[in-house]
Amino acid sequence: MNESRLQRLLEDFQDDALNEAECRELMEWFDEDDSRMSAFVDELRVGSTLAALHVMESDRIPLAVKDSLQRGDLAIDISRNVRQRIESRPQPLPADVERSNLSLRLWAPWWIATVATAAVIALWVFLPTHPDTNHGDIVATVQNARNVQDVSAGETLHSGQVLTLVDGRVKINFQSGAKLALQAPAELRLLGPNSAQLQRGVATVRVPGEVKGFVLVTPHQRVTDLGTSFGVDVDSTGDTSISVFEGEIELEDNRRLVGGQAVALTATEQSTREIPYAIHQFLDTWRVSFGVEQLIGDVRVASPNERHSPGLVEDSDSLLLFPEREDASLKHGYVVDGIESATYRRPFRKHTVKLTEDVHVDSFLLQYNPVHDDEVSMNQKFQGELHFDRPIVALILQKDLLDISDAQLALPATDFRNIFRRGINDADVVTLSPDRRVLRVALNVKNGVDQIRVLVASDNN
Repeated sequence: MNESRLQRLLEDFQDDALNEAECRELMEWFDEDDSRMSAFVDELRVGSTLAALHVMESDRIPLAVKDSLQRGDLAIDISRNVRQRIESRPQPLPADVERSNLSLRLWAPWWIATVATAAVIALWVFLPTHPDTNHGDIVATVQNARNVQDVSAGETLHSGQVLTLVDGRVKINFQSGAKLALQAPAELRLLGPNSAQLQRGVATVRVPGEVKGFVLVTPHQRVTDLGTSFGVDVDSTGDTSISVFEGEIELEDNRRLVGGQAVALTATEQSTREIPYAIHQFLDTWRVSFGVEQLIGDVRVASPNERHSPGLVEDSDSLLLFPEREDASLKHGYVVDGIESATYRRPFRKHTVKLTEDVHVDSFLLQYNPVHDDEVSMNQKFQGELHFDRPIVALILQKDLLDISDAQLALPATDFRNIFRRGINDADVVTLSPDRRVLRVALNVKNGVDQIRVLVASDNN
């Protein structure tokens, strides 16, 4: 095989354009002369280092590598063959490394680029799918897992690890601060402290605070967070839909989407296409991403478009939970209505308590605001349970304290119009369970709006 022929084969391999005959030709060329494989091994080691440095620095997946991984198996078969050969050979001595570095300077740039790409493909394809000593650094932690066999709450996750969910759902906290909730059936590979690859399943990604740049790779698209929350649905064929709930994302063609926009992409399409914005398939992962494990009764988490406007949301059939500020810092002595496992009723004025230490909390506003009809006397009852994946630190149950806490715990620019007589009335009962993870409520709305604030220990705690 002459050099020009070899160059074309390697370039086609990089582009995942080899047919079966060309695959065999390339492997036969390695088999004809063992020194060719030795040279390839030397350059592959060097190329692996260069490519790995590039990937770690940018935290982005080279598009050629992603496309090769996603479009065909022939390149992967070659990678497997080469990988097996490499693993069967002894590691180079220092002198071998020096010769390899010398030969690297003599090789053409196209060869280096091709070898680097092959190295990344091999590394990505053969990362183990279960925790073991071959995994990379710790990049995330399981915040909660429900009906999942392979992982459990509190377990650390490593770069390269693959989560395969047959049933259930899981919430993952990345070291960057990004949060990802995944629903079965699903397959997710952890790439780094701020990136992952979703091969199948429904996921909601939320990147609160100042964190930006989280990357989620799908079979046909790469999504980069620009400070947002979004949902991704990848079906068994790889067809992908993306809905942006809040903020902004960037696609790999530099197209940007903002809250309320949605796109879809299939293997046969060259670019994304607009689709109607949808939230319904993401409601469970949206809820779980905030650490709400279970809701019993007609209770639901406010949707993204409702989240900032509790005063405008009326719902006679449901108790609504509005996620508010995350990781809010409350100082020792902050005044609340309750911190202990107990049953709470009015009056509260003589029974307020103070926090005994500095804490970081995620705030939730729990509201029952039925549709009002001035011509109809209102006396509506409601019961429900809320299960969180972290302990409840404190409860704020009376109007005065709710008003005071809005500035620090409500979302910026929250619309509280039409909210009057907030707090709970004489007929209402709120119970905090002994483990402080379950809140039971029995509300009876006569007039005004029943509304309390639930402060849950921050994920960062």
